[in-house]
Amino acid sequence: MIRLGSELQVLIYHHPVDMRKSIDGLSMLVVEALGLSPQAKTTLYLFRNRGGDKFKALLWEGNGFMLLYKRLEKGRFQFPKDIEEDYYEIDADLFNWLTRGFDFYRLKQHPELKTSAYY
Repeated sequence: MIRLGSELQVLIYHHPVDMRKSIDGLSMLVVEALGLSPQAKTTLYLFRNRGGDKFKALLWEGNGFMLLYKRLEKGRFQFPKDIEEDYYEIDADLFNWLTRGFDFYRLKQHPELKTSAYY
């Protein structure tokens, strides 16, 4: 299992991508569709297929690209469906949860509490 550092940001391209694309095709997608640099050292770009059971991730490591590919044998990755932008950001912890199959968008965070009485 590959673990990503907490300083890494993960940008998920919202639209399904043809999984036959490799490093060059995904790099061009980052430039043309997102208007970003695929050589950002602290950014991992994540692309999913239409069925939601595969993803590819592109990461620049200073002297070359790393391409990660994961295919689930059963089930689907849980990507949100109500995103209007072309991409959205998650942190490295959520990416690690995603690769393990967790649906982190259904998890509910406890609300932040404000109190004025301390005893």
